[in-house]
Amino acid sequence: MKHRDRRSSSRRAAQPSRLWWGVALIAWVLGAVLLAINLYGLAQPLRKPGLGQTDQASLRFVPDQVWSYEKSLKEINALDPSLPEDQFLRDANRVVNRSLVHVDWNRVDPEAYRQRVPVWENYFLYLLGKFSGLPQFERYHYADYRRNIRRGIGICGDAATVLSSVLDRYQVDNRIVSFEGHVLVEAGTGSNGVLLDPDFGVVLDVPLDALATRLPDIRQRYLDAGYSVREIDYLMPIYLGQYRLFDDTYHFMSKRYLFENASYILKWLLPLGLMMASSAWLWVVWSRAGSIR
Repeated sequence: MKHRDRRSSSRRAAQPSRLWWGVALIAWVLGAVLLAINLYGLAQPLRKPGLGQTDQASLRFVPDQVWSYEKSLKEINALDPSLPEDQFLRDANRVVNRSLVHVDWNRVDPEAYRQRVPVWENYFLYLLGKFSGLPQFERYHYADYRRNIRRGIGICGDAATVLSSVLDRYQVDNRIVSFEGHVLVEAGTGSNGVLLDPDFGVVLDVPLDALATRLPDIRQRYLDAGYSVREIDYLMPIYLGQYRLFDDTYHFMSKRYLFENASYILKWLLPLGLMMASSAWLWVVWSRAGSIR
């Protein structure tokens, strides 16, 4: 009789393990699903198919040729810092300008243009874009310049952060200049600084402190680059306004920079952690169950 009671108490003690068995199994399946989503995403293009070729009505500037992600990276890697500084800056500005297509940011389809980050690219950013109601995630601006180029779209702020990151890579002193309505990059500072507009692909050839006094020269540079009077008339008053200076991309978007990089690490660690922890727990439960028998 006592022996039977001991067996009954052992079975009762084993009952809670069934609940944890189920929890661990669910955690493993969830981890496997998230891992499968990540692996699927490795083979998916972050760039909209036909970007700049079949959708020119949605573009602010229509490029002659849309560079691929691979072409852009190759050109960035081929930049030659041994060239005279003015030539190097022109080359870097041109590469960034050719690497991003300027879309009408708030009017294009956020799903088609991957402004809302796809679930297979980063499920953290996807969930925030889908359910948070926060505009910065519904139409997301990447902090990492390689992700910006991989997606292939942007506006002035995106082009400026990409160029700033490229110049940082080549150890060229620079800062981001954010006006109310447009964003530039200044390479160098003070009287030796040179303003660059990677969004328009124009080198202004003036330092920031001389910008307001050199507007006729700047206007001519945009005209020489082929831009319309309407586009130029939009920019000139902006350059007379106030601006803010940022040391680099991190300073320009600190919280997003940190969160984005963390999310791209955690999107792999979370499923792997779930699968490893649940597998270990299932093994422990199975071992205990075998000992009770």
